[in-house]
Amino acid sequence: MTLLCILSLPLISAPLARRSTRGPLDGDDPLAPDGPLASSIPTTEAASIPIPPTPSLTLSPERPLPNRPGNPSALPRKDLSFLLYPENFRPVPQTDIPSPFLPRSQYPSHDASLPALLRHGQLLPAATLAAITLTSSPSLAPSDIFSLLYTRLACLSVTSHTNIAAQESLILGDLNSRFYSTSSDFEKEGEEQEDCIIPWHLRVLATRLQALGAGEMRRCVQGYYDLAAYARARYKQSTTAESKDLWKGRLRDLGARTVNALIEMSDVSGAKRLLESLIRSTRAEKDIPSDRAREEAEAGQDEILKGWLAMLCLRMGDLDGARMWIDAGPTGDSDGAEQRSKRGVLDALYSMAEGKYEDAVVQWRDLLNGPHGVLGTHNLAVCLVYTGHVSEATGLLEDMVGQGHAFHALTFNLATIYELRTERAVERKVQMAERVAEGLREKEDVNKERVKGDFKL
Repeated sequence: MTLLCILSLPLISAPLARRSTRGPLDGDDPLAPDGPLASSIPTTEAASIPIPPTPSLTLSPERPLPNRPGNPSALPRKDLSFLLYPENFRPVPQTDIPSPFLPRSQYPSHDASLPALLRHGQLLPAATLAAITLTSSPSLAPSDIFSLLYTRLACLSVTSHTNIAAQESLILGDLNSRFYSTSSDFEKEGEEQEDCIIPWHLRVLATRLQALGAGEMRRCVQGYYDLAAYARARYKQSTTAESKDLWKGRLRDLGARTVNALIEMSDVSGAKRLLESLIRSTRAEKDIPSDRAREEAEAGQDEILKGWLAMLCLRMGDLDGARMWIDAGPTGDSDGAEQRSKRGVLDALYSMAEGKYEDAVVQWRDLLNGPHGVLGTHNLAVCLVYTGHVSEATGLLEDMVGQGHAFHALTFNLATIYELRTERAVERKVQMAERVAEGLREKEDVNKERVKGDFKL
């Protein structure tokens, strides 16, 4: 029996010669003034056993693509027709979609608009419409092409069709190719680093997808290093506080994504060392004089990283390390319900890792009316299963579905309980899928697409 416990946690032109790669936050990086990251992370060649991908940072297909600084009309004209071939895009199979979630038509209606589809959470029709627009529009600006590609790949990824997105991302070729540069000249010392016509969010997304498409996650880590070197250079060239904060945030994001990639490669020890180095760099930043708002933001970032590290230690089975980082975070007497609730979540997860499910039941019950009530209710049900109170656990999870919650761990665990309790499990799981579909139908700004694996069908 497996129960899930939530842890909030055409090649084009000749490519540029590969620069020496460093960690996202090492060397002269603004976030790591105290030492190189390269010494903190082992090589990833030893990681050879893939594990199911962990939830990465939230990816929203509605996140707008950032506008490139400068005049868009000044972008050099590139022949991007190779991105518009119909054979680049694969049909999304309907066989893996539960019947309550099947669209009335495989194709969006003629009057459908992409923003409306995204707003209503119809991500698969949005992905289809993006591909139709790319292949049928007579003339598209480069910015429109990349925006539609990002929407297509993001929608496929969010709806558990990552394998299709990974294959389609390969049409971009080498993301570091000089073809995508706004300048035909190589970077020279003392000059501003050449820019790229591919928007940042698409570059980050395509880096991981191309690694998955090639079946080699090491390429993902290497790609993040390349992006970090680019972001570091742009940070150094920034002349305004707003621009510096933008690139600093992107460096932090790349650090977190690198941790995820290392975990996917089963290199959890490397992921742990990277998180530790990120915490050290955040502490060094707090020693730099700044305004009060920025100091509070840095302190919040530090607390988030400590929580991630504590949960990673729990995943590794390093209970002593987990306890150290839990104690280094917010205490139960912290100001604010949010901080106290976060500490309560970590303590309850620690009890579960020790096998003390009775203690965890008490701890999760204390969190039901706080900021993490949904998380507490779900994990309380998991603990109740392990303590033999299966009927109560079933009622809690069914109530959550009735309230409109429909995340993967919830539906998967409820389907597992049905398999344990009744010979009519398939019928009960189909009924659950119908309830989830009905609950999502009237909501906006949520993903309404599900696959059979979410219900163990």
